[in-house]
Amino acid sequence: MKGLHPIENGYWLLIDKPAGWTSFDVVAKVRGITRIRKAGHAGTLDPMATGLLVLGLGKATKLLHTGLEGGKSYEADVKLGLASPSCDLDAEWTFDTFVPRFESARIENALQQIQSRGYQVPPMVAALKKQGQPLHKLFRKGLWLELDERPVTIDELEILEYAPEFNRVRLKIAGGGGLYVRSVARDLGLLLGVPAALTALRRTSVGPWSIEEATDLKSFEERWPEEGYERIHTG
Repeated sequence: MKGLHPIENGYWLLIDKPAGWTSFDVVAKVRGITRIRKAGHAGTLDPMATGLLVLGLGKATKLLHTGLEGGKSYEADVKLGLASPSCDLDAEWTFDTFVPRFESARIENALQQIQSRGYQVPPMVAALKKQGQPLHKLFRKGLWLELDERPVTIDELEILEYAPEFNRVRLKIAGGGGLYVRSVARDLGLLLGVPAALTALRRTSVGPWSIEEATDLKSFEERWPEEGYERIHTG
């Protein structure tokens, strides 16, 4: 079955996550389909994001942190002139403002600066903990904290498309763990002197896996009873 890779007493499952679902929603759905109790995911995707979500079922859950070493890659849409407290569209409010038409070379120069820094300040809407609580929970309570820079590796950061009539920059991004694409969008705006926020995000690879190998939830649900492997007992 496409997207399903058996290992001893378990599976890797590659799902093309739809927009509007949390990563936990996908895990819960797969548990219901397979009746395999032990299930988890590697690398959280925000609800607005789509693309590759790697799940471990059965004994594969023990390998989620050690068996998927390697970077991740994304395609992202950034809107220049869009202000958002969460650096994306998942915010209580957003604000659009006029921005000038930028030369592609200026945008490319800003991206080169971001890639070469070697550090990044995470967005407030993140799973990182501060004062013992995830940042996103503090953000939802209306708190705004000063955050420290964190080391990050960006292996690739390039323009796929620039549509100045829509103030949209489509980017290809690849990097190591801890990379926040929302921070890339925010920092691009800061270097250009305008607000900027993420409007679309699709993860295309995780470690050795690519989105071309993934299946969608509907196809997986339809094919599991006929083509799925013998169900494992996870105690």
